[in-house]
Amino acid sequence: MWTRRAVTRLVWPLGALVACGGGERARPLRLAVTTSVHDSGLMGVLVPAFTAARGRPVEVVPVGSKRAIELLATGQADAAITHSPVEEAQALASGRIGGRTPVMRNAYVLVGPVEAAGVVAGAADIRGALRAVAGSGRRFVSRGDDSGTHPRELQLWAAAGVPAESAFILHCNGGMAEALELAAREHAFILSDRATFLARRGDLGLAILFQGGSDLDNIYAVLEPAPDRGGDLDGARAFAEFLRSPTGRGLVGSFGVDTVGEPLFTPVE
Repeated sequence: MWTRRAVTRLVWPLGALVACGGGERARPLRLAVTTSVHDSGLMGVLVPAFTAARGRPVEVVPVGSKRAIELLATGQADAAITHSPVEEAQALASGRIGGRTPVMRNAYVLVGPVEAAGVVAGAADIRGALRAVAGSGRRFVSRGDDSGTHPRELQLWAAAGVPAESAFILHCNGGMAEALELAAREHAFILSDRATFLARRGDLGLAILFQGGSDLDNIYAVLEPAPDRGGDLDGARAFAEFLRSPTGRGLVGSFGVDTVGEPLFTPVE
């Protein structure tokens, strides 16, 4: 059963869909999904397509990657989509999860107020850009929520030689969409996955001010439960296989083209 926190964030009543054939209801696949994938809108495309193709309804709960791994490891989720490679590797090595299948990628970008573009102009890499932000007198909004983005922030601040608990860093403790809204209100910088920013930028008054470089690569993977943890291993593998199939890859690779003019995710090879 989902925890109270998960239930309150459950979205898309897809469990009400009827499985193909015979009119019997299949138990929904319980899928814990990192908030950036949810906030970009991608799951609204993938889940109905998976249900139509495999006859399996899905319940989705958007949480940070660390929480998604915890739900999977404790049998409260059947599968997870996360983007925290270090924690994924640790969970796999310890036997808390049973498998990891990379399915797509995008990149992190440094976002900030349009009028602050000059702060990071000329930075050679993200480390230099972050040092410039630290010396600018402006705020930086941190996710602060144990998401896949949060540990990447910490790694990048460490690489830049800037303490991650500096006074100019404001912790949101929320999802990517919430953090972007806070950055807009505070006229602050923020590290965002490219997909969520482009899908949500609207009237935020924020722009991508720095991008590029391997330090900003962002890989998403489907995680399977360990055999002894109570999750639905077959269902998790079916979902991973669907995302790796020509149909799934086509949906991932085309998502965003009609709405923002470019793909928001790229299927992995």
